[in-house]
Amino acid sequence: MKTWIFICMAVAILLWFLSTLRRKPSQKKGCIDAIIPAYNEGPCLAQSLDNLLRNPYFCRVICVNDGSTDNTEAVMAEVKRKWGDRFIAVTQKNTGKGGALMNGLNYATCDQVFLSDADTYVPPDQDGMGYMLAEIERGADAVGGIPSTALKGAGLLPHIRATVKLPMIVMKRTLQQLLGGAPFIISGACGMFRTDVLRKFGFSDRT
Repeated sequence: MKTWIFICMAVAILLWFLSTLRRKPSQKKGCIDAIIPAYNEGPCLAQSLDNLLRNPYFCRVICVNDGSTDNTEAVMAEVKRKWGDRFIAVTQKNTGKGGALMNGLNYATCDQVFLSDADTYVPPDQDGMGYMLAEIERGADAVGGIPSTALKGAGLLPHIRATVKLPMIVMKRTLQQLLGGAPFIISGACGMFRTDVLRKFGFSDRT
């Protein structure tokens, strides 16, 4: 029985992969709010936030300083001076990642939000956000991405590896859900969600 489930999932993922070859990124720019929780992320925060703010798909970037003890707050202040109203800086007592994301959600005004970690590289000049947004526009409540290093100029093999990685994760987690009752989880390091869905269900403390 498990073998047949695995085969069916593999076929379904292959068909899904073939269908994605003709998909195009959304052309709707400036319609996503990004929420970035930060705890002692001073060394990498400025570059990560700058990449997000340079990406045309984002309307605003909301960074929540979750009680950091390093220079995270100072870095956020400098980013605020550079980007003005497009950057929302929030500082709070340490509550954990779930609490920081929930607080950041209070400042979101767009219909969809992108959640990422402060040390995740999001290219400012590629269409990754556009492909994720296109799935939301097609009716998805949540879309998962793959946080990784830049693939530009990396050759064919890294592109194939990155393309195959996500459906394999989907297959693994779906099988875990079917066979063992494990919940399906979108990574908090790279995920896009409908804002109303997040406001309805909130975040787990283990986000």
